[in-house]
Amino acid sequence: MTAVLLASLPAHVSYPFSQALSDLTQIAPIAWVTLTLLLCVLADLILPRHRRGTAVASMAVAGLVVSLGFAVWFWYRGDGHGAYAGYVTGDRFAVFFEMLFAVLGILVVLVSHAYLRRRGMLESEFHVLTLAGIVGMMTLGAATSLVTVFLGLELLSVAFYVTCGFAREETTAQEAAAKYLLVGGFASAFVLYGMALVYGAAGSTLLPVISQRLAHAGVLGNPLLSLGVILLGVGFAFKVSGVPFHQWTPDVYQGAPLPVTAFMSVGTKAAAFAMIIRVFVQALPSMTVEWQVLLAVVSAASMIVGNLMAIVQTSVKRLLAYSGIAQAGYVLIGVVAGGRAGLGAVLFYLFAYLFFNFGAFAILTVLVRPDGEHDDLGDLDGLGYRHPVLGVMMSIFMLSLAGFPPLAGFFGKFFLFSAGIAAGWTWLVVIAVLASVVSVSYYLRVLLHVWTPETAGKRLFVRAGPVAAVAVSAVLAVLFGIYPALLYGAGLFGAAPIPGR
Repeated sequence: MTAVLLASLPAHVSYPFSQALSDLTQIAPIAWVTLTLLLCVLADLILPRHRRGTAVASMAVAGLVVSLGFAVWFWYRGDGHGAYAGYVTGDRFAVFFEMLFAVLGILVVLVSHAYLRRRGMLESEFHVLTLAGIVGMMTLGAATSLVTVFLGLELLSVAFYVTCGFAREETTAQEAAAKYLLVGGFASAFVLYGMALVYGAAGSTLLPVISQRLAHAGVLGNPLLSLGVILLGVGFAFKVSGVPFHQWTPDVYQGAPLPVTAFMSVGTKAAAFAMIIRVFVQALPSMTVEWQVLLAVVSAASMIVGNLMAIVQTSVKRLLAYSGIAQAGYVLIGVVAGGRAGLGAVLFYLFAYLFFNFGAFAILTVLVRPDGEHDDLGDLDGLGYRHPVLGVMMSIFMLSLAGFPPLAGFFGKFFLFSAGIAAGWTWLVVIAVLASVVSVSYYLRVLLHVWTPETAGKRLFVRAGPVAAVAVSAVLAVLFGIYPALLYGAGLFGAAPIPGR
């Protein structure tokens, strides 16, 4: 990424070492994950075959921990600023998402290490692709130019296109990869065409410059600009699985390997919302009414369709896919509401959603056997009796997704709905509340299977990595529910640098 940004600088501009060091510091978490990725590639080439998987997994976790340390340090310093001629930034909004994605990457490696070994799949390549996806996600959070937004979007998308089809001998995985590639390509085309129209109207790709020029140039009546906003909204709705652009989600979630589904269910949504906030809130505040209406319609449709379709699912992966569509609708309420309260609620919910949604998928990896995945509701029968700890944790995740107090999911929805009502979107919040009531039925149906006595006594292959990931997720889902101010305060700080409120 550094090379691309350096190439964009005018030839006559001097670039002293002190400036280069300052710019690199602003993207240190991203740069460190990129360095880790390259070292993992070298390790895969050099080490003996029987040592590659464990070594690369350990290097990936170590690199992500260091990246997380950098992000935490920059968060408390709070002196982030623009870098590379304004193409990226190290502000608190960017650092918040860098912390989120670093934590997500660590959990993904912990879960996938045991999964890949059990399924007999290539491990080191998977971890390299995971790191590539993390770099793309972090880039989206730090991007302050349409160029770097698209760069991050394509980097994470290509990584997921490959990992979705990582189970090379399974037709369902290949089908999922093909569907995601085709639909993702269309979505990227919508985004790129919309960016081109916005650039044509504003004459710049830098988000702050676009905001200034559209506010003072009197181009708001330009139909091409309005079309650009619509195309961007369509592309963004694809990425967050918003209705009516959600059709790919259940099929891809079901066909992809479980660690990929868990990674995608959290990572792509969080990265897409970072992209939406950067582009719409930061670059297009003068067109707030236009994109608010567009996102409000997508939000309402997502909550209704997602929850109703989830009721009839028998596959847990498909059920959680439709649940994710509905959850995206809830988060869009905070984006539509805007302001520090709305965006702070979005950041709170995305970080909390990381734990209780990823944890649910991580538990499914425990059910995996060498012959394949077992994600039907019936496969959960008796889980609470075969492994009471996993049963309790699954209960925590489902109740948190449903919004039961005192778990993090309840406070996440409370903050989102409160911001929506305060901003005047009461009708949208009413739909969200009714949809949440409907969602209780299928979340409790999962728990009914978990706590149904089962006499067959199917064997569980419990490994330390998935259990650690599940335990961390469950503890934090409870902790952020008991002490929501710990995370909500960080969300408000992270939302503060975003203009246009």
